[in-house]
Amino acid sequence: ARAMGAVVTRGPSAFAEPPMTTSLHRQSSTDAPGLDRALLWLNIDRPLSMKELRGCVVVLDFWTYCCINCMHVVPTLREIERRFADESVVVLGVHSGKFSAERNPDRIAEAIGRYGMSHPVVVDDDMHIWSAYGIRSWPTVVVVSADGKIAAVAPGEPELEMLEAFVRRELELAREAGTLARSKPPVGRAAPIEHEPLLYPGKASVVPDGKIAIADSGHHRVMLCEPGGRVVWVAGSGMRGFVDGAAEAAAFDAPQGLCWHDGALFVADTRNHAIRRVDATTARVTTVAGTGQLGRSSPEVRHKATVTALRSPWDLCSVGDAIYVAMAGSHEIWRLWPRDGEIEVYAGSGVEALLDGSVGTSAWAQPSGLSERDGVLYVADSENSAIRAIDLGTDIARTLVGQGLFDFGDGDGDADAVLLQHCLGVDATDDGVLIADSYNGKIKVWQGSAEGTGTITTKLDGLNEPGSISVGLDGVWIIADTNAHRILAVREGVVAEVPIRGLRRAVRGAPCPTTSSRRPALSVSGWFTQLLSLPEGVGLTSGNARVWLDLATARGTALATGSPMTVSWEVSRRSDLLLLPRPHMSIEANGGRQQRLGLDVRVAALPEQNIEAELIATIDYVVCHEQDVARCVPNQLSVRVPVRLVQGGRGDIAFAVGLQGIEG
Repeated sequence: ARAMGAVVTRGPSAFAEPPMTTSLHRQSSTDAPGLDRALLWLNIDRPLSMKELRGCVVVLDFWTYCCINCMHVVPTLREIERRFADESVVVLGVHSGKFSAERNPDRIAEAIGRYGMSHPVVVDDDMHIWSAYGIRSWPTVVVVSADGKIAAVAPGEPELEMLEAFVRRELELAREAGTLARSKPPVGRAAPIEHEPLLYPGKASVVPDGKIAIADSGHHRVMLCEPGGRVVWVAGSGMRGFVDGAAEAAAFDAPQGLCWHDGALFVADTRNHAIRRVDATTARVTTVAGTGQLGRSSPEVRHKATVTALRSPWDLCSVGDAIYVAMAGSHEIWRLWPRDGEIEVYAGSGVEALLDGSVGTSAWAQPSGLSERDGVLYVADSENSAIRAIDLGTDIARTLVGQGLFDFGDGDGDADAVLLQHCLGVDATDDGVLIADSYNGKIKVWQGSAEGTGTITTKLDGLNEPGSISVGLDGVWIIADTNAHRILAVREGVVAEVPIRGLRRAVRGAPCPTTSSRRPALSVSGWFTQLLSLPEGVGLTSGNARVWLDLATARGTALATGSPMTVSWEVSRRSDLLLLPRPHMSIEANGGRQQRLGLDVRVAALPEQNIEAELIATIDYVVCHEQDVARCVPNQLSVRVPVRLVQGGRGDIAFAVGLQGIEG
């Protein structure tokens, strides 16, 4: 479930990988399609229509609840709602599910509760609204102007300040035109979901002395319990935030994975994009990795952990002197060295796909669960619906079960043939690798050989999106049954809920002050996005190929001679088939009105005759007046590049791209 980088159209089978950020650019006069074909509305007491919303600036968020990038957008939308609380601005979610489980309205409602969404959500179960708006990927934000026209389509994760600036500009335009409504339509909002003692516990882990560590994710806290459920200590008050210090004053934001390392509990503080350490005795909290800000890139070398921005760490696993991190938001496995205070990327190229082999060139898709046994790191690779294994001695990754981003299902039997559905948890035992097959609501086991051949067997079903499984020394399974708000203990096939005792009620209310600083404001000026079109019958064949962009500046302008041009490429659709050996480049401009850029790509063997793929190119450049070379401005261009993959096609393809000039 991913994003693109330009105005888009998309069918529900496509799957796109996100740019780290997205740009907003004002569009023309297309009427915004209606919302009347929704299955139902959630988080609101009645349906809304685009006609009723006329006069308001509407921010539509197209999302699916499995999508990590969609989760990254939630805090931005929450802040937009807060900043425009007294303005005629309406935020609406449009849920168009990828997995079959995500079409269930009850599950969507649970996801709304897990993510703390306060805005209304339209359930677009048959993707009619998705198609009407021409969406291609998750997440995509659409801004509708007060006169009911589509003002912008921004696939990807929008920068908060950029989105705020764009919305403010739309409000100003509407005031000038006299089309701005005096107020929003009156609606009733659903009350926040509350549950005690736990709320959406994401992970639970048995620590070496037999106690149970629990991430009470919905209450933004972690705790340590005796095996019988009596609470030993709690870290975090219950209010969302990013605060170190004493247990009762500390704050987390939707913590997930836990591991015991060197006498302390380490926590993947997912929505704070940080790793926290909780003292085993005092429960005092310190941050050991992450800045509290969402990272936009991965470090190329081992780096100081506390100044490195992370992307949604989801699970942790202690192995020797290191802690392995399932970095769901960047589709990688990282490695933290707590004693040295350093962190590095261990496995994954950052491309969202399923590729085995050397850890450096391997590809993952939202890894969310980790377990180690006998020198092998097992990974629940959730968006691939796969269980993967890395030999820590040879640094080679292989797939035990799962076939890729587009293949999910349910069943038992030969691991090469059966499918899982968005598995989030894994634990390796003497009897096989246990799997929290989350969207199927089951616990399964993989049993097989070192070569990777094996079978899948269901051991327990009837669960509600379990997020983890952990096995203690006594053989008892501990399961975080997330949507059921409970921790289960399974002993010799007998299932019982762990009674959590001695836990104070979570404090609810406004988020705690954060220790992280706000990102600098960005301007929407200078951003320009362009759609390219692909002629019929033109396509790339399997093997090494090249995509050319023939750039041309506007009349009277030219590229600044010798100025740097940086180009970043991402696969926004079919990253399993279209690979980028070199996703970034930096060159010098030739100083003329035209320049050719070449992108090397590699096309995998094609399972079908004709497959539609897509690239996003972001180009930074400097353009000057031809008659006044001292008058120059920097620009950035985001280009959607459709690429057709064809058996027996050609080895290269070229596009003409017009560069934005200088206004005034």
